[in-house]
Amino acid sequence: MLNIGSGRRDLLIALTGRAVSTFGDEVALVALTLRLQADGARPYEVGLLLAAGVIPLLFLSRPVGRLVDSHDSRRLLVGAGALEVACTVPLVFVHSVVVIVVLVATLGAAASVAGATWSALVPRIVGEDHVAEAVSAQQSLNALVLVGAPAIGGLLAGTFGTGLPLAVDAATFVAVTVAAALVGTRRTPSALGSDGRPARARGGFEILRNDGVLGPLFIGLVAVVLLVGMVDVVLVFLIRSTLHAGAVWYGVAEAAWIAGLVVGSLGAGRLRTGRAQTWATIAGAGVACAALVPFAVVPAVWMLVPLSIIGGTGNGYAGVCVSTLLVSRTVDAERGRVSAAANAALGGAQGVSLLVGGAVAAALSPRAIYAMAGLLGVAVAIAIGLFFAARGTITSQQAPSRSEERLLT
Repeated sequence: MLNIGSGRRDLLIALTGRAVSTFGDEVALVALTLRLQADGARPYEVGLLLAAGVIPLLFLSRPVGRLVDSHDSRRLLVGAGALEVACTVPLVFVHSVVVIVVLVATLGAAASVAGATWSALVPRIVGEDHVAEAVSAQQSLNALVLVGAPAIGGLLAGTFGTGLPLAVDAATFVAVTVAAALVGTRRTPSALGSDGRPARARGGFEILRNDGVLGPLFIGLVAVVLLVGMVDVVLVFLIRSTLHAGAVWYGVAEAAWIAGLVVGSLGAGRLRTGRAQTWATIAGAGVACAALVPFAVVPAVWMLVPLSIIGGTGNGYAGVCVSTLLVSRTVDAERGRVSAAANAALGGAQGVSLLVGGAVAAALSPRAIYAMAGLLGVAVAIAIGLFFAARGTITSQQAPSRSEERLLT
C-alpha cells in the first residue's frame, strides 16, 4: 500500500481520472471504427483514423516537453481537458472522414500534453520513494479498464448507435478535467528553476541518449516494439483462419494478455532499486517475446490463453519498471520533456510496426510472423542484457537532489 500522507487524495483523484479517460477513449475508438466501416470507408481511411492519434506523439514531442516543463501543471491539465471535450463533442455528429481524422489528431495532441504533464506530476504527488508503487497502480488500473472497454464500446454502438459511445467519451473528458482541477499538488515553473525556466534547455531525446542506462535501454525497447508490434495485426487471422476458432476466442486471448499485464504491473511495483528495475525491464521484454514464439506451433486455440498470460506478465513488468526508471533517473525539471520523448519513441515504433505488419502479412502466414517476431524480440532482449552485463553500468542511481538541481540552473 502507498504510504504517502496527504498525497493519497491527489493520487486517487489522478488515477481515477486517468482511468475514466482511458475507458472513454477505448469506447470512442471502437465507435469511430464501426462508424467508418458502416459509412463505407476504405481500409486506408480506417488506418488514417488509427494513425491520427499517434502522429502528434511523433512530431510534437519537443514542443510538448518544453511546454510541460515551463508551465503550471494545473493550467495545462485543465486546458488540455477542455480542448479534448471541445474536439469530442463534434465527433458525436460528424461523419466526414477528413473532419474525424483532424479532430482525432487534435485529441492526440491534447492527450500528449496531458500524459506528459501527469507523468511529471505524479512524483510530486507521491514523493520520490513511492514512484514505483504509483506507476504500478496506474498501469494496473488502466489495464483493467482496457479489458472491458472495447466490448462495452461495441455493445453501445450496436444498441444505440455510434453517437452514444462518443458522448460517453466527451463526459469522461469532463470528468478528467474536473479531476485535474481538484488535484492540490502543482508543478509550477517557479519550482523548476531559480530563473523561472526549466533547469536545462536540453531536449527529451538528448536527455535519454546521454543517460547510461535509459539510452541503451530505450534503444533496445524501441527495437523490440518494432519487431513484435506487428503480431497485433495478425492475431485475429491466426485465431479465425489458422486455428478455425470462433470470434469469442479473439477476445479471450486479448483479455488473457491484459490479465497478465495486471499481474506483472502489480509485481513490478514491489521492486525498489534501479538495478532490479533495469533487469526486470530486460527480462520482462524477453519473457513477453518468448511467449509469442509458441503461437507459431500451437495446435489448439485454448493454448493461447496461458501463453498470453505469461507474455502479458512480462509486458507488465517491463512497462512499469521502465516507466519508473524514466522518472527516477530524471531531474524534476526535465521530466516533461523526457516523458514526451519516451512516448514518441515507443508510440512511433508501435505505429511503424503495425504498418509493417500489414505489409508483411501479405507475404507470410500468421504463424511465420509470430515465430519471426518472437525469436527476433528474444534476441534483442538477450543482446540488451549482454550489453549491460559487459558494461556493468546498471546502478540504483536516482534523480539528483534538490540541491543538485539548483546547481544545474
